[in-house]
Amino acid sequence: GYYKVLNDNFDVTVRSNIYSYGGYAINVSPSYRVRYKYNGGVRFNFQNTRINFKGDPDYVNTRTFNFSWNHSMDSKARPGTTFSANINFGSTKYNQFIPNNNQLNFTNQIASSIQYSKTWGDGKYNMSVTGNHSQNNQTGQYNVSLPNLNMTVNTFYPLQQKESVGTAKWYEKLGIGYTGQVLNQFSFFDSDSPYLKYNLRE
Repeated sequence: GYYKVLNDNFDVTVRSNIYSYGGYAINVSPSYRVRYKYNGGVRFNFQNTRINFKGDPDYVNTRTFNFSWNHSMDSKARPGTTFSANINFGSTKYNQFIPNNNQLNFTNQIASSIQYSKTWGDGKYNMSVTGNHSQNNQTGQYNVSLPNLNMTVNTFYPLQQKESVGTAKWYEKLGIGYTGQVLNQFSFFDSDSPYLKYNLRE
């Protein structure tokens, strides 16, 4: 492996495994941190796994990958605004070929989430945008919900006088509020995408 500090806010780690049959694995993991603002890290893994010997009828050369990203924001960095991410996405066969880790070998469900929210107008207006992903490594099915939008406007009274005198008029009690939601969902299998296929035979 190799570790390098790039500057006061960034560093990166690179690791590699090489196997006697010609297989290999590469891991690149940069991380970042800005004090009192945000921090996070990215991890990209690629595996080239060879099973049995070349020329054998059961010989298989399998290429799999996994990408993860975590990000968190200091609550005091931008009052009224939050952003967080926890991404874990990759080939459905990636966990199966990780050596010496039985827990990951039999982990069939992984998921991701990302969220941005903002509040303004003294808390009157609220908006959030989210995205979610889940995948079943056994069936090869991916479920994605992105983007999802939620918008709320707290009830306010536009005809109400700033300085109330006497009994309020009936129209001063008329309030307006709003709640809206937009969802976008889709599913697919790894066999539908050339970037997610596995068991590439040579």
